[in-house]
Amino acid sequence: MHPYTKNILKVMNMIVTLNEVEQSLAKQVGTKRNQQNIANGTNSKQVANPDNDINGFAGELALARVLNSYPDFSIGPHRRGFDLKMRGNDGKDVRIDVKTTRHQAGYLIAKKWRKVDDCDMYVLVSGTMPRYEIQGWVWSAELVNPSNLSDNGYGEHYHMERSQLRVWRYGNTRYSVVDLFDGDILA
Repeated sequence: MHPYTKNILKVMNMIVTLNEVEQSLAKQVGTKRNQQNIANGTNSKQVANPDNDINGFAGELALARVLNSYPDFSIGPHRRGFDLKMRGNDGKDVRIDVKTTRHQAGYLIAKKWRKVDDCDMYVLVSGTMPRYEIQGWVWSAELVNPSNLSDNGYGEHYHMERSQLRVWRYGNTRYSVVDLFDGDILA
C-alpha cells in the first residue's frame, strides 16, 4: 500500500451536469484548443478528433462550477501547469490541474516530466458531455512521486488509482475551502 493511501476513504460521488450554454462553451473552447494543439504539433493520435480537448475543458468547467471559480478560457499554448485556481484559507491561490477521462474507473495520470511545483493539486474528473463526476483529488507531491511511476503501454507516467484519491466532500454549497478536503497540505 502506498504510504499516502493510509486512512484515505473511497471518494464520494459528486455529479455535475453541464447546462446547454456550458456544453456549447466546452465545444467551442475545446475545438479551438484542439486546432491550436494541431498548429503547435502537440497532438499525437487525436489530431483529427477534438473530442479529447472538448471533454477536457468540460471537466475543467464542471470543477470550476463546483468551486465557484472562473475557468481558464485561453486558447493559446500555456506551460504554466494548471487549469484553474481557487482561493485557499490562507488567502493564497491553490493552483489546480484538472485531469478528465471518459472512463469511470480511470486513473489520475500526469506526464513523467511534471514537477511538484507545476501545480498544487490534481483533480480527477470522469464522464462525457453533459454529465461529469468529480472522482477525487491529491496534492501534487502525492502524485508526482517516484513510487507512482509506471508504464501502462504509453511510456512512464505518474498514476494513481481512484481508490488512492482523497475524498471530495461537498458540492455546490458554501463551505470553507478547508472543509472540501480531508487532509493537510503535504508539500
